[in-house]
This record gives sequence, C-alpha cells and structure tokens, in this order.
Amino acid sequence: MASFERVDLRIPPDEATDIVREKTDDLRVVRGDGAIEFRTATGFVVATIRPTPESDGAKATLRYRVAPRLPIFLHGLSKGTEIRDALDAHRA
Repeated sequence: MASFERVDLRIPPDEATDIVREKTDDLRVVRGDGAIEFRTATGFVVATIRPTPESDGAKATLRYRVAPRLPIFLHGLSKGTEIRDALDAHRA
C-alpha cells in the first residue's frame, strides 16, 4: 500500500495552505523546494502541496498520508485526512 494518496486542487497552493491553517490545528507549515509541507509538532510530514502546471483546471496537487511509517505515527493519518477533508470542496 502506498504511504500517500494524491488529489488535484483547483486553487493555488497558498490559498490551499490558508484553508488548511484555518480548519486544522497543531500543524507546522514548512516551505521548501517548491512545496509546502504540513508537519506535526514532532516533525512528521502528513501532507504536501505543490503547484501544478495548469491543465484541466488543476492548480495544485495535495499528497496526504494514508499509511504510517511506523505504528507509533498513527496520529499522522488523522491529520492527513483532516487536511484532505478541509480541501475536499476544492478538488479539480
């Protein structure tokens, strides 16, 4: 099973980040290499958003965690799902 699933978004990455910040808590935002990462307080990456070359209405791609690296990181799964749910209305 893949650790991440992908969803195309019809809003740009910065707008998506603002929505996630509004609807979730306890996440740090780290920007680098053209991506925006959402991390738990312990540094566990639960989702990333990258810009997408516009095609078919998609402006960004969300990758969110659906499987933990280790069982002790199960809390990261719920945060990945929270992010996906927060952006669900903006799917391409």
